[in-house]
Amino acid sequence: MNATFTAPTRTRVAAFVAAILTSAVVLGATVAGMQPAQSGSAVQMAAVERLAAEPASAH
Repeated sequence: MNATFTAPTRTRVAAFVAAILTSAVVLGATVAGMQPAQSGSAVQMAAVERLAAEPASAH
């Protein structure tokens, strides 16, 4: 059986626009999530300094 299906052009354009919009939202949310918090940035840096890993000494 040789069944082929081609979506209408209107559907393709709508899917393309939805994909672009979704990509923009995800990228924007990622960039926004990577920005340091204004009020807690000093606290975050202090936690990173306290949790710094050091190599184990060889005995």
